[in-house]
Amino acid sequence: MKIFIVNSDIPPQELDGTSWIRGVPKMLLNRKIENVKFKTAYCCTPERKVIAEFAGPDKETVSSALTKINLPFTLVMEATKVD
Repeated sequence: MKIFIVNSDIPPQELDGTSWIRGVPKMLLNRKIENVKFKTAYCCTPERKVIAEFAGPDKETVSSALTKINLPFTLVMEATKVD
């Protein structure tokens, strides 16, 4: 699977962005989305932004999965990990 970085805004109704983004794996499971996996996220609380890492086959599949679970996102980028 390829790695994708997703930029997302924390929805206004969510008071705790960290708890909100932690719910993503369960949302994917509930919608029976098996080809996209949540890896990790960084929550920038003052800016109400989240940067998350997902694994999936391609950008379109990741974007579609995020739309299906109603996760708002502004950008999905394929990335390569550099050690």
